[in-house]
Amino acid sequence: MHTETRPSLTRWFKTMGYRQISPWYRTSKDTVDDFNTIGKNLKILKVIPNPLPFYDLIMGFYERPSNRCALRGPILSTAQKIIEVGVGTGYLLGRLIAATTPQQEITAVDLSQQMLDTAQAYLARKKLLSRRVLFRNGDCQDLPWPDNTFDLFVSSYLLDLLPENEIDRAIYQLERVLKPEGCAILITMTTELDGATRLAKPLMRLMNECYCLGYDRGRWNPLWKFLFAGYAPHCRPISLGKYLAKSSRLVLTYTKLSRVSFFPVRIYYVRKKSG
Repeated sequence: MHTETRPSLTRWFKTMGYRQISPWYRTSKDTVDDFNTIGKNLKILKVIPNPLPFYDLIMGFYERPSNRCALRGPILSTAQKIIEVGVGTGYLLGRLIAATTPQQEITAVDLSQQMLDTAQAYLARKKLLSRRVLFRNGDCQDLPWPDNTFDLFVSSYLLDLLPENEIDRAIYQLERVLKPEGCAILITMTTELDGATRLAKPLMRLMNECYCLGYDRGRWNPLWKFLFAGYAPHCRPISLGKYLAKSSRLVLTYTKLSRVSFFPVRIYYVRKKSG
């Protein structure tokens, strides 16, 4: 018994924090219902009249450092047509608008109409609504634009909520709608910990493992929903690099580590090759 347990523990330690688990729901469309019913019980009790701002306060607060980090650098200045897919409540979209010029067109896409409405309301409060910002209800797996339409594709905490087969389809769409030499900025929770310091990497692995233990099959969902107005996390750590590597035309030009709360996040800068 002792000799059987030892290899098992060794295997577990080697994969700790690096394993990618499946979402606790079947398809990404299931998440739309979740976003449309966030805080349902608390809303009935009138504790939180509009639960989406509460979601933005809790989840958005933790995502903002990585979103701010992703938009640093010159990559935005040359893009005339920009698409953000999975716009959510609009924080990153607001940063995109502030970081670009009136001559640059931005298209904001989300599968949830409620999220699009919330993003527009957020921009209105910040006085950032503009005719150059277009809103479209759409699916990242079936984007309704011709090939080679956009100079820049931006996505934050979308690909890491998709089931594996949907990630492949979303990346195909990313490649298809990007112009040759166009770029993408992608932000996900990550199992790819290259670049972490010797002190930070064990902690990142431990945090990933703890997260996955609670996330797996929705084990901690009752707790999350109690704490966060009916919301349970959809994102989980993934190895996005292995999906990007399947494309012969997408080149990973640079990546860097960031964080969401205590959990590791990776920002990917991708270029579409010509030809």
